Amino acid sequence: MLCRSARDGTGPRRGLPGARRRRWAAAALAALPLCGCAPGDDVGTFVPGDAPATKAAPAGASGSGERAGPQVEKVRPAPGMQVVVEWPAGLSPEHRAMIKAYRDYYTKVWGAIATSGKDDSYLETLEEPASRSGYEWVRAFAASAGAARGVVRVYDLRVSSVTGRGAQVDACVDRSGVQVTDARTGRPDAEQPDWTKPPKAVHFQAAGVRRGDDGVWRVKALRYAEQPDERARACLR
Repeated sequence: MLCRSARDGTGPRRGLPGARRRRWAAAALAALPLCGCAPGDDVGTFVPGDAPATKAAPAGASGSGERAGPQVEKVRPAPGMQVVVEWPAGLSPEHRAMIKAYRDYYTKVWGAIATSGKDDSYLETLEEPASRSGYEWVRAFAASAGAARGVVRVYDLRVSSVTGRGAQVDACVDRSGVQVTDARTGRPDAEQPDWTKPPKAVHFQAAGVRRGDDGVWRVKALRYAEQPDERARACLR
């Protein structure tokens, strides 16, 4: 399912050449991937089908393996693309694994975009229904001869709830350092989409992650809140 903003507010602009129009359409998909919530909708809590009632998870947990402090990680999933991840302090090993599932998805999917779909390793970080939607999204971007380069920032990461084998990871994302490019020439489009410009470049993301039978956490659902929703406004720096 595509985001509401990809169909409505951030779609291709009239009057642009055909190729550019297609890149704008793909760029709209990149703005807020998979499914989402319009301002005022409830992002809610992810609950897998086999889970008992939801219980709130603490922001951090003590015990062996706890991180000593915050850490900034710079991941380069493809040439010209960098994702800066600000890890929170005080994570238990399990909460770290939950956040890592989201980190792995988000860094790898930008690698897919930057390579115009050639790198498909992001699919290993997803399960249905997110894997189907993620594949359709990246394929649509590649089909339009679109790519991207620049810097994406992910911060204010936390595990907001744990429900059986599922959990919800919340994050703030800033894409103001990204440029949409032509995959064939590498040149940035003369007109960049609104989602690369403040304040729309900043949004709130909620990821439903689930631990599989193999013990690996993967992303199962993605939702968002965009400006001017208060959750997105709280992400502005």
